[in-house]
Amino acid sequence: KLSLKERINSEIKVAMKAGDKVRTSVLRMLLSEIKYAQAATDARSDLADEETLKVITTYNKRLRKSLGDYPEGEKQDAIKAEIAIVETFLPKKATREEVASVVDGVLARTDQRAFGPLMKEVLAALGAAADGSVVSQVLKEKLG
Repeated sequence: KLSLKERINSEIKVAMKAGDKVRTSVLRMLLSEIKYAQAATDARSDLADEETLKVITTYNKRLRKSLGDYPEGEKQDAIKAEIAIVETFLPKKATREEVASVVDGVLARTDQRAFGPLMKEVLAALGAAADGSVVSQVLKEKLG
């Protein structure tokens, strides 16, 4: 099974052969972010997939945040296209219904009603499929 970094490398080759300049450029940027994070820890060994995933997630968040910096138009469309490419390397996010059922399960198991500890438990239960803003909304509704 290919590591995330190897998968990105092979996708770069495919995009280059297809002449897809945008995809090639986005994937190279992603690879550069991964190499930078790797150099910050220990350049001799590749990052584990979960560390690579954190780098990709952080990069994706940065892209989403930058959307607000530009008015509607070409630049925003370019960023949305970049986000779509980056998200192909991220795990699928849990739906609102899936989040609600995990929240219900956590609430049923504990007498705890403080937002912080509950939020932490739900995020841990969902793992990489968790979308913090959705979890927060659902939890507030259930507690509210």
